[in-house]
Amino acid sequence: MKPSRLLLMLLCLALPVPGEAGSPAVMPAAHRGLLEQHCLRCHGEREPQGNFRMDDLPLEIADVRTAERWQKVLDALNAGEMPPQDEPQPAAGAKADFLEALATSMVKARKSLADQQGTIHMRRLNQREYKNTLLSLLGADVDVSQLPLDTDTGGFDTVGVNLFMSATQVEQYEAIAREALEEAFGLEVGSAFAAVQRFELEYTLPIVYRDYLNRLDEAARGARWVEAVQAAMARPENAAVVAELMAQAKNDERKVRRSWKRISGAPAPELFGFVSTENTADKANRAFSFKHGNAYAERYLAQPLLDSGLYLTYRTGFEFDTAAPYVRQPFAWPPGDYVVRVRAAVTGQAPRSRRFIEFGIRHNEGPVLSTHEVTGTLDQPCIIEIPVRLARRHADRNQNTLFIREKGSGDTFEQTQARFSEGLKRNGVGPELAIWLDWIELERKARTPDNTPPGMRALADLPLEDKLPAPKTEAVRQALVRFATEAFRGQRPSEGYVDGLIAVYEQSRAAGTKHATALKDVLAIVLASPMFLYHAEPAPGDARRELSGIELANRLSYFLWGSPPDQQLRDLAASGDLLDSTVLAAQTERMLDDPRARDFVTAFPSQWLSLARLDFFQFNKKLYPHFDNATKMAVRNEVFETVADLVRDNRSLRDLLAADSVVVNAQLAEYYGIPGVHGDAFRRVSLPPGSPRGGLLGMAAIHAMGSNGEHTSPVERGAWVLRKVLNDPPPPAPANVPALTRLANKVLTTRERVLAHQELPQCASCHRKIDPIGFAMENFDAVGLWRTEDSSEAKDEMGKPIPNGRKTWTIDPSGGFHGGPAFADFVGMRDVVATRSDDFARGFASALVEYGLGRPCGFSDEDLVAEILARTKSKNYPIREFIHALVASRAFHTK
Repeated sequence: MKPSRLLLMLLCLALPVPGEAGSPAVMPAAHRGLLEQHCLRCHGEREPQGNFRMDDLPLEIADVRTAERWQKVLDALNAGEMPPQDEPQPAAGAKADFLEALATSMVKARKSLADQQGTIHMRRLNQREYKNTLLSLLGADVDVSQLPLDTDTGGFDTVGVNLFMSATQVEQYEAIAREALEEAFGLEVGSAFAAVQRFELEYTLPIVYRDYLNRLDEAARGARWVEAVQAAMARPENAAVVAELMAQAKNDERKVRRSWKRISGAPAPELFGFVSTENTADKANRAFSFKHGNAYAERYLAQPLLDSGLYLTYRTGFEFDTAAPYVRQPFAWPPGDYVVRVRAAVTGQAPRSRRFIEFGIRHNEGPVLSTHEVTGTLDQPCIIEIPVRLARRHADRNQNTLFIREKGSGDTFEQTQARFSEGLKRNGVGPELAIWLDWIELERKARTPDNTPPGMRALADLPLEDKLPAPKTEAVRQALVRFATEAFRGQRPSEGYVDGLIAVYEQSRAAGTKHATALKDVLAIVLASPMFLYHAEPAPGDARRELSGIELANRLSYFLWGSPPDQQLRDLAASGDLLDSTVLAAQTERMLDDPRARDFVTAFPSQWLSLARLDFFQFNKKLYPHFDNATKMAVRNEVFETVADLVRDNRSLRDLLAADSVVVNAQLAEYYGIPGVHGDAFRRVSLPPGSPRGGLLGMAAIHAMGSNGEHTSPVERGAWVLRKVLNDPPPPAPANVPALTRLANKVLTTRERVLAHQELPQCASCHRKIDPIGFAMENFDAVGLWRTEDSSEAKDEMGKPIPNGRKTWTIDPSGGFHGGPAFADFVGMRDVVATRSDDFARGFASALVEYGLGRPCGFSDEDLVAEILARTKSKNYPIREFIHALVASRAFHTK
């Protein structure tokens, strides 16, 4: 076949398949007069407002684009937004007739256009699904971050238009597949290995004492050097040069001493034992000024129980080995599932906010993996268990340090210094010693045969180490058939495909490659093939079709688990029973109760609510020292755990609008000031009277996203509420609008600054809807904590503060919805939002359709969304009912 002909075939296959469209809907011409009288002055040919023209709007609704334009007209009229209140309004009767005719036409349009929409494009596994699928198939947890992101065009990572494949990705998939197989083979070979090793922490005491004595000696030598330099500076012959140096250093004697060579008679730091690759004067200066560090060490060495453990400290430049004690995975221990245990206690010297430890890998730069409350006392320490998967990549000496440290004590050097300075100011020594550790234990858990991943179970008849004898070719063939069937999610490979794999295997063996290595090469081909990388739903012919049982199982499983169907689901698919609505509903319930549904309750809300914005900027740790990395992780998890709680108990979606309870753990409860909550597990707790928490609008994550990490943004917060809660997204900002930074040199409150923005006519039409909602949320600061006052500082063109440019004010959260009710404060605004549960449910249903079907929720899905809403509203919007309604829909069963 010629390449050009092949290309033509591929292009043709990519074209949308036409259906049997009915006669197009037509808006009666008699109603055009209403549009001409009330709409065309603003939405005509010349400079149409909102870039929306109506003078060329066809009465015949023959295509989706026209239908979408008419839908906007219908929505605006139904909402009472058009014509604007300051414009002449159509007579009530004429408007009612118009809306009736338009609504009827739109119903007909949906039916006539339905078969032209809803196409689900062939798509590959997204990054999340790919990682989960390798984990499910092989038990290998590999790093897939090098793969391209799946949401470059916005929306959900399940949408097919985002999930294309490039030549570069093919190479990446091949490399990742090989790494996953190496990991899986290593896990299988070491599956029976079990061991425990305990690290007693009192070994640090001699190290601390030795460093303390060294620092005392350094401080004494530094003091003698400083005294000698100061004596030289006091000599009359050095008066001129000292005056010059003092002026240059702005009277900072430390900086003057750096230029000791210019001061006649000043001795070299080296004479006092200071040797360094840097400026030796800097080292001597630091030694002299480290008196507070020595005092910190003296207090540490005076504590009890140092003969049996250590106290967690803050790094200060004093080389304590107790700021982040760590253990290493022993070299001979294989990758797998581990448990880290730590025996810990709180000392009673510090507030509740400092009774938490962080756990992570790579103590110098690694991320925090989890945070844990320490509930034990020095008399009765507690034991904290932390599960962790250690992979092959963690065997590297730079990767396998498992550390424990006090929460927030190691995010950034600046933050650590700020916290140390707080303690120094408070008591003249440094932060109180809050947490004592007795020992850290590391256990490698053996894996039972029942937990062998299906892909590795398929290879059970084959040796997995090169040192073992090679099997017969027929045994390899049968194993490859089993493995490929698992990899292809229940689809058995063709004989020709298997023949090709065997040919590659035999060629590799003939070239001298050992069996296990050759086997991994062949399996990597399977894991880089389209049947593994793509959601395979072939649609031959020119018409849509119903999904087969196995295709439905795959779609359902990736919807709820983000991973392949398990054996129970596949068996029901193979028998045809899964196509029965009762069986399908029961399986949906089972899957929602399964721990694997964790993928849905994290991936869906994260993308639906745009939680990625939490990582768009750095939070100012100087302004918000207690919003550390662990706290940011906790406020994000609050969203996930709240959705998980709704799914688990089938609670109403309305709970996300307003609730008298929250889903928190001890760490987040402390951050919010909710008393009486202990433990690391998130659970639902009642709110104290007067708390502003409850529902999405009470969550710190939502308010943190509505800031820039330093200051709040009423515009961002208000727009988020319109988009995600009220299902009324504002249009994109018009081009060439001056930013609010142009007002940086003016002494204004946040409200004054934003309202000044509204003076621009191209902004006012949208901001009158956005800003009042944002103002109502101003009592939450940039990290979601409650406040009653705010302040700002005017700055000049160079970003420097203007004299007398600081302003402090009492926050005014009052306002009103545009064209709607007024409110006095945040709670009043939230109460109004809570009455809009129908709008919220519609937005939620539309997002669920897009996520579950892997395509945008468009105009032709109006009937599907309406069907979901009708089924759920009658039951008070229970969240599982939304999922059941989508899974039961014709759209979910159709390719």
